[in-house]
Amino acid sequence: MFYGENALFDFRTKKYLARIVTSPNQLIEKIQIFDAGKDDRIMELVKLLVTDSLHENNPDKEFDELRFAVDDDGTNILIIINKGEITGAVDIDNMYEFASSHCTDFKDIRDDEDIVINREWILNKLAEAENE
Repeated sequence: MFYGENALFDFRTKKYLARIVTSPNQLIEKIQIFDAGKDDRIMELVKLLVTDSLHENNPDKEFDELRFAVDDDGTNILIIINKGEITGAVDIDNMYEFASSHCTDFKDIRDDEDIVINREWILNKLAEAENE
């Protein structure tokens, strides 16, 4: 059943992509994103959209971070974190589908081992697209 040096590793990690993370929370979030069958590149775009929406609709709401999670009923959400405390959540299923439908030109980066997918990455991608 388990043959070869990496048989178990390969069997258990097919749905996960190699990513560089800089904190345990980022690692957990990546695992949750991939477990939900989502693309972390699109999720970074969704985070930007939610950030803009929160700043526009709730200018007094302070937050340090948005982090992907799945709530008890299976809805994909971004939890709003301020100073280490969860202060709210945003349902992102519709926004993810919208963003996904507009990101069909992302190249396959499965074999790129040096890739860090985060806010800086998506901002660079958007700047590249704007300059084309």
